[in-house]
Formats: sequence, structure tokens, C-alpha cells
Amino acid sequence: GIVVTDDKSTWEYWVSAWEKVKYSKLGKSKRGAYDAAARHLSGWNQKKISKLCPLDLIAITEKMFNDGYSKYMIQMAISVARQVSHLARKNHASGIDIAEDVRPERDAPVTERQPITPEEEELIWNVKPLSADNKMDKVRAERIPLIRMIALMELNCGLRKQECVVLEWDKNVDLKSGTLKISNAYSYADNEEKGPKSKAGYRKIPIPDRYLAELKEWKDQNSDTFLGRKYVFPGRKGIIARGEFKFLWAALMDAINGITISRRKSVASKRKGPKEVIALAHCFTTHQLRHTFATNAVANGVDVKSLQYLLGHSTPQMALRYVGLRPTIAEDVREKLNGNHAPASADKKKA
Repeated sequence: GIVVTDDKSTWEYWVSAWEKVKYSKLGKSKRGAYDAAARHLSGWNQKKISKLCPLDLIAITEKMFNDGYSKYMIQMAISVARQVSHLARKNHASGIDIAEDVRPERDAPVTERQPITPEEEELIWNVKPLSADNKMDKVRAERIPLIRMIALMELNCGLRKQECVVLEWDKNVDLKSGTLKISNAYSYADNEEKGPKSKAGYRKIPIPDRYLAELKEWKDQNSDTFLGRKYVFPGRKGIIARGEFKFLWAALMDAINGITISRRKSVASKRKGPKEVIALAHCFTTHQLRHTFATNAVANGVDVKSLQYLLGHSTPQMALRYVGLRPTIAEDVREKLNGNHAPASADKKKA
């Protein structure tokens, strides 16, 4: 019952066919994750897919485990194998699911994006442009307020970067009610504005008072240009481009750590002696701020269903993956436990 032809029977052929079907619906980051996982299976490229079996996949996952790959990456490799195998079966090129009953090793390391610390949250709130003695430092200093406001939007409202960059004052922001209406996002893979990935992406989010006050001031400060009147976070030519965002984020990290371009150039130009390494005491990704929002929300009593809605996720399980442990968990728990054992009031004692 299996159709076998020389040019359409190899693993490589079906991976290529799967990519054509799957990748058009994915963002760049997800494609990159799948590409990385598929590379672990590339040893099968010239093998006939009908000859592969679960034991072949187990051999690869065991090697990945022994090489120290994370549980997530092993799961991604299994997922690619399952999806490609499923496509081949539907088209009569294979008779089995080569990922059937294949699981990552229990002890495989789990990598999670951790929330940033309360100290780092305050560093974002209080970051200031560094002193500038050259053109590049001056350019970065001018752009720090912009990336600071974007970071605070992610931290306080849980938005994705792709949702932040397309926010428009008239379309998405209601400063009177203090809410955001999320109805679109920017696809950096396709360089175009699109709707959310699912219905769950359409949502209305409350803006915390502290950030709302700054957002009102931000609007007034940027109302003298067309782009500033249209976009909440205007880029050089409209929506912030990928390279521009990367530049902005690097500038924010340097500002938080007190590192100027002049400092970096002086280290890079040193020719004699051991090279100095510029260590960043504080370094985190833009997506970690979304994890921090989720963690803070749960710590302050937001229920899982509400968190799912705020993050724009389709399931509560996906929302919970964004919740990490706060660095202050020990003190937080102590305070709550102490509340359960508080001494009775004088009135209760008399009663």
C-alpha cells in the first residue's frame, strides 16, 4: 500500500514538502526553531522515509540528550519527525508514524525564560541616556526614551514586541479609559502588518496607572511629528524595522549597565595585553518582559483564565508556561504564611 519512487521517497524530499506547507503560516522565530530541530534529523536525508522507524528517532534523541541539548529542542526534533511522517503517510509514501511513543529523556535539561528581577524592573523605569561625546552615543541617547517606553509597555501590559511596534494612538489606545485594544501585529518574517495568530489575540488590556501617566506625557512629547501623532512608538520611517529594534535594545542594555560606545571602542581598539571582556551585570531579552508580566500578574492574584486572556493565548496551559518564580519568592511566601498566623485582635480576645 506504499507508493515508492526514487525522487519522492527520501526523507529530504518530505521535509522540503512539509516546509512548503507549514512555513507559510509561521513567524521567523518559529521557523528558526524548526530549522534547528530539522538539522538534527538531516542524517536521514538520503534515506527512504518508508525505511525509517521509531528506533531511528530514539537513537537521535538519545544522542541529543547525551550532548546536553534541552528538553525543548529534543521535543522539537520529535515534533518535526512526527509532522513530516504524518504528511508522508497521508500521501502513501510511508506506512508508520516514526515518532510514535518517542519521548524526551526525563532528565533532559529544561530551559525556561525567567522573569527579570524587581531590581531590573526598576532599572528600566529609571534608565537615563548616558553622557555622549561622539555621534553614535548621541544617536543612542536620543533613542533611549523610545525603547524605554516600549520595554515598559511589555512589562506592564504583557504585549509582544510585534504588537507594540504597530500600536496607533487613534486605533489602539484609549487614554481616558486606560485601555489598549489589540487587533494587529507586525510580521517581521513577511515585513507586513497582520492580524493576531488566533482569535485569542484580539483583546482589551488595562493599562496600570503608573505607566498610564507616563504614556500620556509620551503622547504630548511626540505630537509634533506625523509619525509621532500616528504611532505610539514611531520608528525612523514608520513601524520600527527589525534592525532598528535590535539597535534600540542593545542601546537599552548598555544604558542600564552604564556602557557607552566610547567605552566599547576603547576596549576593541586595545592591541596589547589580554583582551578585556565587557560583562553585562543585567542582560535580558524583550520577551522576558512578557514572562515577567505574567509572573507578576499571578503573584498579585490574577487568575489563570484572566492571564490567558491578557496574554492572548488560546489555552490556560500556554499562559502558565509564561509564569516563573520570582526571585523574592521566599519572602513573598513568608509574608503570606505569616498572615495566616497573625495574632488575634484585642476585640476577638475579649469576645
